[in-house]
Amino acid sequence: MYHKKRYQLPLAMMLTFLIITGCSAYSRSAPQESSPAREIRAAENKQNRQNQQPQNNLSPIPSILSESCYGIFEEAARTDTTDTLETAARLVERIGESGYPAVDCQNQVNMVNGDRAVDFCRQAKAGKQAELTIFSVEYSGGLTQYDLQSDAGALSVTRSYYHFEDGELKQKNTCTYPADFWEYTEEGYLLFCGSYFSQEYYIYAVNDVTACTALRVEPLDEEYRQMNRKYILPVGYGLNNLFLTDWNEQDIGQLDVYDLFDKLYPLVRGETVPYRMDENLGVGAVYQIPGEEFEQVIQTYLYIDRETLRSKAVYFPEEGVYEYKPRGLHEAESADVPYPEVTGCRKNPDGTFTLTVNAVYMRNNTSKAFSHEVVIRPLEGERFQYVSNRVIPSQDNFDPVWRRERLTKEQWEEFYGEN
Repeated sequence: MYHKKRYQLPLAMMLTFLIITGCSAYSRSAPQESSPAREIRAAENKQNRQNQQPQNNLSPIPSILSESCYGIFEEAARTDTTDTLETAARLVERIGESGYPAVDCQNQVNMVNGDRAVDFCRQAKAGKQAELTIFSVEYSGGLTQYDLQSDAGALSVTRSYYHFEDGELKQKNTCTYPADFWEYTEEGYLLFCGSYFSQEYYIYAVNDVTACTALRVEPLDEEYRQMNRKYILPVGYGLNNLFLTDWNEQDIGQLDVYDLFDKLYPLVRGETVPYRMDENLGVGAVYQIPGEEFEQVIQTYLYIDRETLRSKAVYFPEEGVYEYKPRGLHEAESADVPYPEVTGCRKNPDGTFTLTVNAVYMRNNTSKAFSHEVVIRPLEGERFQYVSNRVIPSQDNFDPVWRRERLTKEQWEEFYGEN
């Protein structure tokens, strides 16, 4: 059962999330303790974790994978394509030839041998003893191996990360933990989450590492994947609300046009936004952007007339410029953001088409934090425009707790004053 979590993360916590090896882990912080207290707590937690960890008889990664994947890893390193979708897809396919279920850590490639994972989930749900090894291809030149054991409905996880070095996959770290939560969802995801002790992390955060994993087992139509990569993923759910709020061309509602400018600028002009916050975090940067430039970026992807656009921003008609204040330290968002997944498409009589999109939120153990419908208008060539977005109502929808609105004029003055 999903539980809605409605809270706003403190800024300090949002800025101290650690990236644990692999795509599927996150960490929770806790109040700091003194050094002696940390050492005592660390020793106690380590012993407790050792007592909790079930014995795992599954073998480590077969050496045959090092041999079979050698050529792909070598070519990727030589051509600087280690972090590409094409390399991940080749590795997933190659691992599948060895008989193991495999998928990429971003769930952008269909899992191979997924029937084995489905069978494991059925047995585990029925309370039977079962074992499964799944490999996740990382975009960092390595693999993560998940050894799963179920018994009486409980799930034990052993996670090992391997990096390709000197012609072989070398084990870098491993951990074993009981899953506090696991589920095989209606959307075809295997989700599991648990905590394990890490001395290095405990010294920093005075807490165990909490690892949450989402592996898409059921295949997804390749056309939907391509639509997702073209229309939805480039904008996503972070640092903007294009897909988080209801709007259409007649009423753009609460759309933040400044966030849209940030997101769309690289797509329109082929470079990162040059208008950045000041290097001195205590100084609030303010720019004046020529009206033609600002409007071109927004109107390339949204049909919004100038009057409406200017009413949603600070515009100086005498100079013909938009005032622009880049997001600063006080407007940083959480690093834990869902990712979109297109699951359906229907064509409309007017030539537009409507995409149905699920937000997969690993941190909250759900493969559908909410769903929304995005209407797309295809234009000449590869061009297109966003026509509308509608969040599909549901009592199970999660609030976008990662979202942080830009400062109001009063808040900005309070934080930056005359700086």
